Amino acid sequence: MTLPNNYKELQFYKTKVFLLAVNYKVQNQLLKKEILMKEENKQIVFTGALSLDDTHKSTRYQLIVKRKYPITYLVVTMSALSFLLYYAFKDESTSQQTAIILTMGTMAVGLICLAIAAYYIYKKRSKDLYKMDPIISKEAKYTANDDGLKIEMMSEVVRYHKWEDLLESYEFSDMFLIYVNSISIIYIPKSFFKTQEDINEFSTLLLQKPKK
Repeated sequence: MTLPNNYKELQFYKTKVFLLAVNYKVQNQLLKKEILMKEENKQIVFTGALSLDDTHKSTRYQLIVKRKYPITYLVVTMSALSFLLYYAFKDESTSQQTAIILTMGTMAVGLICLAIAAYYIYKKRSKDLYKMDPIISKEAKYTANDDGLKIEMMSEVVRYHKWEDLLESYEFSDMFLIYVNSISIIYIPKSFFKTQEDINEFSTLLLQKPKK
């Protein structure tokens, strides 16, 4: 029995459509798998060399992070000094108003001198730390992924940190401050990143990953 040509053509097109549908499904699954693998293994790569100004900023941010205890200490100390100065100035020949004015004036001058001294001390400390570490001013390559942060210099791995090994991290307007422990700190200027998207993704990694 001979089948009509249109029937054969219909069967041919049905088979072709079926094969195309199967091929599309397979390709779609492979594409999804590839996208998923890329997302899981996505890396943020950025480079940069730390400057003396970056070190100054890092020192200032460290003071901001730890400001709770110094401020408490300062308030208690200044209150005690004010009390002592007031009674030092207050005697039979000095009125209460004059004693208060003298106390406030002395405290104001003392605070200004303290602020100036603290500014130059932290500047000098930053400069000394920068000079003491010859590696700090060299350009480094940073690679961040789901596992941790790798820092390379001269094609050699200088440091590698898993996210769970980090103590804590802080984000400022122009810099990330990462505490490996209470002494060791990694500071990364945001200018090292190529795009704002990379900055946002790195920030997300720091927020999501467990730390000690």
